[in-house]
Amino acid sequence: MHSIRPGSRRDPEYQFEREEARMSNVDPRNRNSGERGAAAVIFALLVPVLFGVLALALDVGRLVYEHQQLSNALDASALAGATSLPNDPTAARTAAIAFAKANDAQADPAVTFWCVVASSGAARTVTSGQVPSVCNPGTVAGAKCNEKICAIPCTAGSGHTCNTITVTDDKEVPFRFGPAIGINSGNTGSLAANACKGSCGAQSPNPMDVAIVADRTSSMSDQNITDMKTGIKNTLLTMSKDQQYVAFGTIHRSSPIVGGCQTNPSGSATTGPWIPVPFSNDYNNPGPTPTANGSSTLVKAISCLNKSSGFGTYLASPLKAAARYVLGKDPNNLTALPARTGTARKAIILETDGQPNESNIAGFTTVDTPGDIGSSTVATACSNLKAVAADAKAKDILIITVGFGSANTDSCGSGVLVRDVLAAAASEKSPGVASTASNDCQTPAKRDAENTDGDYFFCAANGTELGPIFVSAINAISTHSHLIRIPS
Repeated sequence: MHSIRPGSRRDPEYQFEREEARMSNVDPRNRNSGERGAAAVIFALLVPVLFGVLALALDVGRLVYEHQQLSNALDASALAGATSLPNDPTAARTAAIAFAKANDAQADPAVTFWCVVASSGAARTVTSGQVPSVCNPGTVAGAKCNEKICAIPCTAGSGHTCNTITVTDDKEVPFRFGPAIGINSGNTGSLAANACKGSCGAQSPNPMDVAIVADRTSSMSDQNITDMKTGIKNTLLTMSKDQQYVAFGTIHRSSPIVGGCQTNPSGSATTGPWIPVPFSNDYNNPGPTPTANGSSTLVKAISCLNKSSGFGTYLASPLKAAARYVLGKDPNNLTALPARTGTARKAIILETDGQPNESNIAGFTTVDTPGDIGSSTVATACSNLKAVAADAKAKDILIITVGFGSANTDSCGSGVLVRDVLAAAASEKSPGVASTASNDCQTPAKRDAENTDGDYFFCAANGTELGPIFVSAINAISTHSHLIRIPS
């Protein structure tokens, strides 16, 4: 066995030192070129990866864009359809689909309908009386409720009325660069938009100036007046105090007590205001679930409303007074209340329980001319009501009338019924289409038919029915369509 002499050429340490010396003498340019070559190889390997990431980023960006575009199109499509509800669901469906296809020729939306009404609150059930007054799905089965609204599945037709439309669609988006890495397309996922017409159980968002005129004459029973007051106060909970200003009037006149009851009955047929309670914007307490503000002048005036005795039932005069008040022809307090965005809808809700019983008062049926008008001849009194209403409607006031109790069967003379006169006094259902009293409202089925025909005349048999009727009246005033979220 031979030994290796330290320092000899065969010594590993000697060989390492020689290699190190040789490398130190290599040209740096040759070393850099080697490094560049390695980098080029690495870059060449990364190019497909980088291209794939960029391609995916561009296609995902396009998918996000198409998702938003589809969402916007469905919102507009639902709003377009809701304008035809609740009277014409076929037109609503047609308009929604046509609008969707106008935005995207490949759109193929599914259309369904709902009846959206008020919720009972924490119990999350349908508020009594909302069906069929607000809308009529035929049943409350399957209702989806939160603490504000309930959405009930609604199949349009067969006497059912739906106030909400849902438009659903999804879209397959072809990728431009994705196929290079095996991804040909992406899907927006199923999107839905829901639009409702009217206040739909929740608070109405659009500005209104509303005068409610309620009959409290001796023909109204104490229980019916109590139920009516409850119904009106519950109606206020569906309104937004910051957007809807509400005044309150009575049949017959009031004699306000300073610091006391604003609706105290007058002791005279000719003295005292028809509209004793000015416009209010404090009738609800703030919060996610509205509650009545017991300190509000309006709420207190409704609560203390008492039945009057004697002095008859006037119709033309209180309607004329209400029209002059909402128009500002008689002094009102609108300028003292906060301004709102947009033009407020002027509206009057007039409820009465029978034929007019008036004294002769010479006057004018034109709203521009102040002063009462009355006639002891029933036919003339009824004609005066229609004439005053026609002048008020010509001044762009929306009039809603409610025939209560015997108002649906009493006569105005010459074969004309009070209910027909009240319907004629109400605003048109649509341009050129008058509101009508189609039956005597003597059975629940007849009242349901009358109150769901989409016009501005309603009927009720007792005080408990007046609450939903007033809610329906507010829905009728709030004719705009708006997007909503269906409770889960």
